[in-house]
Amino acid sequence: MSGLIHSLRFRVHRGWVGGALALLLSSQAVAHMPVVLKTEHVIERPEISWALYGRFVSGEEVYRLKGSYEKPFALPFEMLVPHRDDHRRFRPRFAVVAAGLPEPTPAERDALPQPLPAGQGALVELNDDPERLVVFESVLRRMYWSSTPIALPIPAGPFEVWIWNADRTSGDFTFALGVEEDFGGGGAAGVFDDWGTYAY
Repeated sequence: MSGLIHSLRFRVHRGWVGGALALLLSSQAVAHMPVVLKTEHVIERPEISWALYGRFVSGEEVYRLKGSYEKPFALPFEMLVPHRDDHRRFRPRFAVVAAGLPEPTPAERDALPQPLPAGQGALVELNDDPERLVVFESVLRRMYWSSTPIALPIPAGPFEVWIWNADRTSGDFTFALGVEEDFGGGGAAGVFDDWGTYAY
């Protein structure tokens, strides 16, 4: 995700520095797949990097991504919104949900768009830092506000990502996960066919 991450500022979730970095460095992420996101999306190849472009129309939508790993895997997650005046207060949130992840705090649990399934933990990103990181996306050549990438070890088995907007306002976002970019896949077509929508 070298184009998406202009700064190498990473947060490692709750002190899992050794495990996160070891797994991240040993991962074989070799592609980057841009996709125009629907409200439910299955990540068929979670071992590669993804950029998922979405829009809140009513603000009530909840986007749900689903994937599964055969063995533990570490990767960064990041929420990006266009660096424009009309998005200055737009801060969509996300949660990575899986068995084996830590129990969220009471405040994080209350912020979720739905109850956690039994036996599941979550990383909850409220995207509420007073000052947001600003990044340059080198493919679409535009500036974005970033939630700051979070490096997270994902346990083996299924996981979900929930994306929602607590303010119930409309706006555009890009949800990024993974490490490297390579537009060799077919997923780019939907983005570049609609360049005017995603190139601000």
